[in-house]
Amino acid sequence: MLTSDTAIQSIIIFLIGFTVICAAYAAKRILIQRTKGNAKAVVKALYAPIMVCVGLLTAYAVISTAFPEYISLEDRYFSAIGILLGTWAVYRTVLYLIEHAFSSRKDKNRRAVPVAKFAAEILILATGIFMILATLKIDITPLLASAGVVGIAAALAAQDFLGNIFGGIVLYTDGPFTEGDWVYLSNTYGRVLHVGLRSTRIMTEDSQMMIIPNSMISNNIIMNYSKPAEALLIRENVGVAYDSDVMLVKQSLHDAVASAAEKSSALSAEIETEVDFMEFGDSALIFELTFGAASTHVRRDAADAVNTEVIRIFRERGIEIPFPQRVITINKDTE
Repeated sequence: MLTSDTAIQSIIIFLIGFTVICAAYAAKRILIQRTKGNAKAVVKALYAPIMVCVGLLTAYAVISTAFPEYISLEDRYFSAIGILLGTWAVYRTVLYLIEHAFSSRKDKNRRAVPVAKFAAEILILATGIFMILATLKIDITPLLASAGVVGIAAALAAQDFLGNIFGGIVLYTDGPFTEGDWVYLSNTYGRVLHVGLRSTRIMTEDSQMMIIPNSMISNNIIMNYSKPAEALLIRENVGVAYDSDVMLVKQSLHDAVASAAEKSSALSAEIETEVDFMEFGDSALIFELTFGAASTHVRRDAADAVNTEVIRIFRERGIEIPFPQRVITINKDTE
């Protein structure tokens, strides 16, 4: 029953707890200003669990002092709450440290962050749950047996989901591409917007969003046009009539690329233009023209500029681009 003495004691306890909370807040601000790196990350991570712990202890002390007949907890429950708060503190600290440790600008470090966080979350939370159950004297042997059976059933039922998760881990660790790269995969060419643990989002050339499961990506051939160099090599086959002058055709193709480079910034000066006489086609002499685009996202502009100049120069110099044709001979039997 609440008396004047217990009321005064409760008020004093509340004031002490409030003072500790204010002191912790002030200490946090000072430590954040004066610490750097991992120390600052630890301070930020531990602040919230400490404040919650002090708040709960203060509330319990106040209520148990004012109304001792209504509230009483066994030691194991205090231990379970302590483990819960400790798990929370470790969880936040580890995640902050992972974020800080992999905060380098290197792409490989950034890719490792989601995988490291995922593994840390599973390990810390599972350890905390089992410690709490053991503290509360709950027999976890049946739980482990049931978890094994349920785990097998869940694994069989979620093969695709787990395959995508492991595929995402492979993409993060292997790093065939990063966000912003232009890639060709699953018969799709586009720019990578986001690489998640389950799927990857790609924006195609015609501004369509494609969400591709990671299990499909990890099992397919990937062409990354953004690595190792920004400039992109483009090869085109050009057919001309059989009566064309081969040397004139080669010079005309070189001139077409040079003219396109003067008119368009989409072409790259880093890649040397090459013209090769490749084969005798069914209806034309086949040449392979090789030139460079300044970057992968302007490859269409580069090809457009070169093709436009090829047509113009061929027409000026009388070089014919034939269409497929067949010669049919009809034999009439005479009697």
